Amino acid sequence: MRKVQKFLITLTMCLGLFGIMRAEEVTVAGVTVNGEFSTDMTFGEESNEFSNVYTGLSFSGESWTLSTNLTDGMVNVEEAKYSWNVVDGVSLTFGSQAEPYGLAWGLHRPSDNWFVSSPRDHSIYNGVGVDVDKWGVGIQALYAGGEDDYWSTRLSYNISALEVEWNIGLSLNSNEAQLVDASFVGDSFDVSFEYDLSEEADGAYWTRGVVTPSTFQGAFLLIGYNSEEEVLYGVGYKCSDNFKVATEFSSEDEDGSDVVIRASYSF
Repeated sequence: MRKVQKFLITLTMCLGLFGIMRAEEVTVAGVTVNGEFSTDMTFGEESNEFSNVYTGLSFSGESWTLSTNLTDGMVNVEEAKYSWNVVDGVSLTFGSQAEPYGLAWGLHRPSDNWFVSSPRDHSIYNGVGVDVDKWGVGIQALYAGGEDDYWSTRLSYNISALEVEWNIGLSLNSNEAQLVDASFVGDSFDVSFEYDLSEEADGAYWTRGVVTPSTFQGAFLLIGYNSEEEVLYGVGYKCSDNFKVATEFSSEDEDGSDVVIRASYSF
């Protein structure tokens, strides 16, 4: 009963946060600047807290990207990469870049994540990447070298059918990891799924879905499940193209657990 009360109170608070000023990306001298800010508002029985979760800026040009965030008062470089289009649909990327492995990249950024939590971590490596996109087939590969001679690759296939974007991928790396992923995106829903086939993972998986009912403009519902038998559920409200708020609850939360509402703004 207490969880239901929290859920209803939080839903009301989420729907009440709106009217935030809109903004667009900034382009100066051929350089595009994007950024985002996010704040977690934690409401508990003993105290209420506000914390800065993510502050980041991304600079990009015709063939390069530099993305940064603020961590413990220090500027941290996430990606620093530049690309060369070899032929149409084939490119090489050099520098610090995300590992092509599953669907986790970007979910640490609130603008790319409808949920408050992330399903798993992501990795960044310095190396050379290859990106091929032909006839709906995508091949991404990264070679980072080093003592372990590390490499990673993801093969995917994308198709549009029945007004839904279907994407299925298979990821492998030199650590004998094997990961299957899938995503299904329609007008009013977005579903993601990962299943780890490696022996060490022991059948680990997660799935998450977002529903945006047309009858409640701006509102969205969250539902998730993983191999730990944890159920996630929550609500959110997209106040504008740039601003949204969301909260989520877990079946593993005990009565009396704090309520966290995340507000994120991007431009």
